[in-house]
Amino acid sequence: MKKYHHQLGYTLIEIVVVLVIFSLLAGLAVPRLTTMYNSVQTAYERDEVLARLGSLGYLAFQQGRDFELINYPAEQSALSPEEKLPLELPKGWQVNTEKPIRFFANGVCGGGEVELIYQGREFLKIQLEPPFCHVK
Repeated sequence: MKKYHHQLGYTLIEIVVVLVIFSLLAGLAVPRLTTMYNSVQTAYERDEVLARLGSLGYLAFQQGRDFELINYPAEQSALSPEEKLPLELPKGWQVNTEKPIRFFANGVCGGGEVELIYQGREFLKIQLEPPFCHVK
């Protein structure tokens, strides 16, 4: 009568094959996850910039002063602290306008087109609708 010997565990070849498959899957997935993380981060920052632009009229009302949005932050260094725009953007973002957008102390603004620039490239053009410059 023959006795069968049962092995417990896996062979070295089986373990190596499984590790190679996991390595290939990780090699394909990690770059895509990094790209997805960067795009989500960029979308979050874009939404933050749009929210801050939308609140400039309220900030003008709150501070009781007029100001103009032209190019931010490029031309802000030459202004006095009283003239500086109360706007902070995430790193790498810039705002440009063809014509200055005036925000009045009563919270009303003249409206206009704003170009968002991210890391030196044009990212998005938006319209700020008067009288309160809501993002369209």
